Amino acid sequence: MKETKSEIGCSSIREMLKDCLHEIEVKIAKESRSGISSGFRPLDDLTDGFEKGKVYVIGGRACMGKEEFMLSMIDNIVQKSELSVLLFSTKKLKSEYFSRFLSIHCDIPTLDLQKGSLEPHQWKELDKGIQTLDDDSLFIHDSLGLPLDELIETTQKYINEKEISIIFIDCLQMIDLGNENGSPSERTANVMRSLKQLAIQENLPIIVGTMLNKFTGYDDDYDLRRPELTNLPDPCYIEELADVIMFTHRPEYYHIYTDEHGEDLRGIMQIIVRKNSFKPLGEFVLNYKQETGAVIMRNETSASAYKPTRMEDLMENKAVRNLIRKFDLEEFSYLNE
Repeated sequence: MKETKSEIGCSSIREMLKDCLHEIEVKIAKESRSGISSGFRPLDDLTDGFEKGKVYVIGGRACMGKEEFMLSMIDNIVQKSELSVLLFSTKKLKSEYFSRFLSIHCDIPTLDLQKGSLEPHQWKELDKGIQTLDDDSLFIHDSLGLPLDELIETTQKYINEKEISIIFIDCLQMIDLGNENGSPSERTANVMRSLKQLAIQENLPIIVGTMLNKFTGYDDDYDLRRPELTNLPDPCYIEELADVIMFTHRPEYYHIYTDEHGEDLRGIMQIIVRKNSFKPLGEFVLNYKQETGAVIMRNETSASAYKPTRMEDLMENKAVRNLIRKFDLEEFSYLNE
């Protein structure tokens, strides 16, 4: 029998609470985050990983390392989680992105790899690095001016055939809606809605890069060059429809080598989280290796290291027991024992 709209869309407090407790129980049992780890603990501490059904936007001006940050996260995912990743390349050939990915993965300078002028030890590193990659770990689809229909069809195909778990798209503005009329702002809104719908329908996270408006100031003030939500193209639509918005920033590119506290800014990338639905905002610093494009964790430990809750803690929580009694959640009655 066909379900009615009310049956599909409405749930009681008891039903929603049961689902919520079940999700918490699963997380505790696995001692894991709710989403896919980016490989960067400070980011995971803020977002709890890349969660299914959500759209994450990464903004950055030219030469700020946005693509390198995305490729470094992809490298972390395929190495540490053994999940399959699909990357949509809208600005470069897949061979270019794969070459940059190998440079990051194998720690070989990008220029050496592109020129093919590898030293014997670099050939060994290349061979060693490739041996750690599974054939189904990364898929790259290149299409200049990517049609939205092609993006959706390719995603559904690879989910069915290769069990893709997470999607990366290098540039929001290069997704083509076809012959649709309307202003650039309206097209951006429609693309964002479509990505959000795709993330929910296919139950996976989508990470998409976006250009920022060109910096027009002439002051070398450190703060003036830092990206903010107002620097997004069509900020109202992107800010409203994205679940998480973050920016990459490299002050060194602007010949700014120390911050207002005298901290060295050379060789670092700042990640600035400016929207994070129902979670805290924040920023942190990663190391950036310009020769390879690799973005890596700094040596210091994250200030808010992840500490998973134990099942024993949940069982001893009086508030949890009260909830179970109040809403007659017999499925969780063992927590009262």
